[in-house]
Amino acid sequence: RAVSFAGVLAAHKITASSPDTDLPTVSGLRKIGVNFTVSNKDTVKSSDVLFLAVKPPIIPFILEEVGPDIEARHIVVSCAAGVTISSIEKKLSTFCPTPKVIRCMTNTPVIVREGATVYATGTHADVEDGKLLEQLMASVGFCTEVEEDLIDAVTGLSGSGPAY
Repeated sequence: RAVSFAGVLAAHKITASSPDTDLPTVSGLRKIGVNFTVSNKDTVKSSDVLFLAVKPPIIPFILEEVGPDIEARHIVVSCAAGVTISSIEKKLSTFCPTPKVIRCMTNTPVIVREGATVYATGTHADVEDGKLLEQLMASVGFCTEVEEDLIDAVTGLSGSGPAY
């Protein structure tokens, strides 16, 4: 929602998927023009940048489902805590030889465009791919690239920081 309100990406150009379309979050996003589907595969087919914003145990199932539809044009951005780039690349490489994977972690103040996001790029992600993510996430707060081994530490700090 915040990315759309920041003017970086029009809501009608965003497609999201959710198995439960009756959630209040889904209703709110639909009201601003975000497209919804219950099919992750449809989302992949209509998107270039894919945000995997699910709980970590769900990631293997999502990758298995969408992997066959991942193409060289896709940038796969994982927001799942503790899920490494290499684990995603390994799974996706059975479908696409050079998957572009980025791992990021953000915090809740992105909702009001005051968040902090860090990201790390994978083996096949180009500098331009990282810059695109940085452009998207900088619209909702601070965003910078870090080494992947720092993401978990930053998560602990930035996740708790807004409470203080």
